[in-house]
Amino acid sequence: MYTPVIPVALPLLVAALLAALNRVLPRWLASLLAIVAAAAVAFAALSMVIFSRDAPIFVYWFGDLPPAAGAARGIGFVIDNSGAMLVLLSSLLVTFSLVLSYRYFDSVGPIFQALMLVLLAAMNGFSQSGDLFNLFVFYELMTAAAISLSVYHPDCGVPLKNVLHLGIANVTGATLVLAGIALVYLRTGAVNMAQAGRALASMPSDSLIAVAFALMMCGFLMKAAIAPFHFWLPEALVAAPAPVCAVIGGIMAELGIYGAVRVYWAVFSGVLAPHSNELRNLLVAFAAATAILGALASYMQRHLKKLLAFSIVSHSGVMLLGVALLTPEALAGASIYMMGHALLTGGLFLAAAIVVHRLGVMDELHLLGRARHMRYAGLLFFVGAIGLAGLPPFGIFWGDVMMDGAAHRLGYYWIPWVTFLAAVLTSAAVFRFCGRVFFGWGPGADSEPLPVEAIKQHSGTPFELYAGATLLLIAGLATGLAPRLTGAAESAALYVQNREAYAQRVLDNLAPFPVAVHDVPAGPIDILRCLAALLIAAFVARQTLCSPTFRRAFGRLRALPRALHASHAGEIGESIAWLSVGLAIFMGFAFVCLR
Repeated sequence: MYTPVIPVALPLLVAALLAALNRVLPRWLASLLAIVAAAAVAFAALSMVIFSRDAPIFVYWFGDLPPAAGAARGIGFVIDNSGAMLVLLSSLLVTFSLVLSYRYFDSVGPIFQALMLVLLAAMNGFSQSGDLFNLFVFYELMTAAAISLSVYHPDCGVPLKNVLHLGIANVTGATLVLAGIALVYLRTGAVNMAQAGRALASMPSDSLIAVAFALMMCGFLMKAAIAPFHFWLPEALVAAPAPVCAVIGGIMAELGIYGAVRVYWAVFSGVLAPHSNELRNLLVAFAAATAILGALASYMQRHLKKLLAFSIVSHSGVMLLGVALLTPEALAGASIYMMGHALLTGGLFLAAAIVVHRLGVMDELHLLGRARHMRYAGLLFFVGAIGLAGLPPFGIFWGDVMMDGAAHRLGYYWIPWVTFLAAVLTSAAVFRFCGRVFFGWGPGADSEPLPVEAIKQHSGTPFELYAGATLLLIAGLATGLAPRLTGAAESAALYVQNREAYAQRVLDNLAPFPVAVHDVPAGPIDILRCLAALLIAAFVARQTLCSPTFRRAFGRLRALPRALHASHAGEIGESIAWLSVGLAIFMGFAFVCLR
């Protein structure tokens, strides 16, 4: 089966062709080639998703060099259901973004499509890699492509420091990952995940292993935009063109969390198992802080891209909560949540592309009532807000059900309130944008607009711009309707968390024992909870727009939000300082609890 090679090799080959023929290819042909390549990768990914439900772990060895005597001899891709699903999500987001970009930009050359395909190949390689060093290589390739795409459009009127944020933060994260890999190799003599995990499981925990774990986790949490490593994401998304935001915002955070999941359970879980309670508490604290602070920051924004960016930060914290609980049910909930959130976020950014293409500005206050005639675009944002509130059958609903159930069983009774608050505030922020921009509710602006994406206004909206946003939002809705969704996700999570079964499949070619898990039902409390989140979000948004009394009362409570806003001024030095704080916390924890 050569299918795992297609999601990496095909985009790279087509990207090389587009770059080589940059000066001679017509614009329409370059776009067509890129869209066909990305769509072909999506079909290959769909076949891997279907295949991995019956064969939970599939290994492809490059050069036909399988392991010998329990030691890897070559480079391998390891495909499970979670990794295959991420490949499918990446491919769908890139495909729809390429379709939109053809009509979104007045002029864009083949280099743009080539860079999008390189980004796709890097994300897919990251999702499938069974080798630590190649995980780092694809991490770096993702960063390089994302930086190039963020500055590709020459008319983007955003300071260069926004893109520098993306580059410095992600290169720093990759350096931390590389340093951790070097320490693992020093201790085990292996970079294959299964081999390194098997070797570490036979050793006692020590300071070197603890430091390696802390470095790699911080590197991946930076990619996932977990506080206090999250500062790069809002700045990068303000700078990047909207079609690029749909990809970076839709899938980057999920890939960071997936990297942390894969490395912990495949490599470190054996040696760190005695310290699982301490690790759970640390990750839960980081995740809860991210969910709450991101939600507050999202509701404070008036720039649409920043509003959506901080919404991603908040929901990344929710996804990390599912991982942090360290149980199969919670991890399954996090994986379902990732699917639903990636599609919803991609759809919302493509809907944002409609607004900026038509009106040329993303400042909510300066858009007061200017989009009354864009009813369908308003409907897209309205559906996105409902999805962020976690209403069924969106995938976010089922993810919440599983994560909250696992939290209750572990005694973390406050976690559902954190996810509830994140859902209310991020959904309310989008509802407020809808009310102000599409209905003209609330006060307008009395100052100059915030920096905008300098793209000229257009008198009409091409069909392609609506199609991508519509299909992604429909896909996010349909995620929750997939047959055996929760049972299949928990079955996949059991394989992810079984380090020894993973090592036996990769190194010994032993088929994993099949696991059947029943679906998790949703009770009346779950339905009432999400309905309450939706109604409260709509109420908060409307009162913010229409009630001067509410606005005055809210203003008296903004001491914490103001301090939070001051800490997000967009300065690179500020981000490095917070990065140092997060790394110091992880390092301190590692030395005290894990060695």
